[in-house]
Amino acid sequence: MEYSVVIPFFNEERSVRPLYDCVKNVMDSLASPYEMIFVNDGSTDKTPSILREIAERDGNLAVINSDRRRGQTASLKLGFEKARGHIIISMDGDMQNDPNDIPRLISELKKGYDFVCGWRHLRKDPLSKKIASRFANLVQNNVFKSHLHDISCTLRAYRSNAIKELSLKKEGAHRFIPYLLIMKGKKASEIKVNHLPRLYGKTKYGMGRSFKVAYDFLTMVFNSKRWM
Repeated sequence: MEYSVVIPFFNEERSVRPLYDCVKNVMDSLASPYEMIFVNDGSTDKTPSILREIAERDGNLAVINSDRRRGQTASLKLGFEKARGHIIISMDGDMQNDPNDIPRLISELKKGYDFVCGWRHLRKDPLSKKIASRFANLVQNNVFKSHLHDISCTLRAYRSNAIKELSLKKEGAHRFIPYLLIMKGKKASEIKVNHLPRLYGKTKYGMGRSFKVAYDFLTMVFNSKRWM
């Protein structure tokens, strides 16, 4: 298996089908064996039934269902563990990441990197969210002396042996995957990617989450082993 695409979903019933169609088209165009792993994180809408319906007619799609909401870190971890591809791509299920960027991520990864991060240089988010994210990235990069501009973008490509080294022990660790990999000596790169306006549903990001991310970052800095 050459590629695995891991996507977590939580109450994204309106985006599942169009996102699946776009990812499938992109992956088919690569003309290499691939799989899609969609993780249902305890959704309470029609997301589980839609995922089941698609999986019944597409052998390249595997669905993992959680009986309750466990969070994005746990969902990504489940997908990474199941993934068989030599290269693993992760992205969000809300359709703000653009699947058409996947070939560019893969191309960059094959230049000799262990992982490649997407950089949403033109973000389609509310101003408050963009300010909070920019401040967080500035602080984090100063601490880690990293050249990465957008460590919280879920759209990334990893070499399987790199991402599978992380156990991602705590919820929230998915935001810091680039730093955790850098601390393990992995070689990073970054490319600019599209960031699409949210068409369906509501953002799950708020001020309370900003404070939690700040707290998580501080605990990671002082005790990184708990997060790996």
